[in-house]
Amino acid sequence: MLDDNKHSEAMKVWLTEREFHDLCILAMKDDRKPGEMLRVIVRRSMYGTIGGTESEVHGANRPEAE
Repeated sequence: MLDDNKHSEAMKVWLTEREFHDLCILAMKDDRKPGEMLRVIVRRSMYGTIGGTESEVHGANRPEAE
């Protein structure tokens, strides 16, 4: 079975300056790094908006979420 918990597969993506700039703006608005935002965009494109985000169970532990 495919593992959906660990991000182990890397890809190199070539973007225009405009695409990268706009990606960075989206990432800042969503409080993410550009690479993480790109992964979220790809996931939303493949699985829709409901399946595009990870469940809270698999999210990172944050100090404010104690």
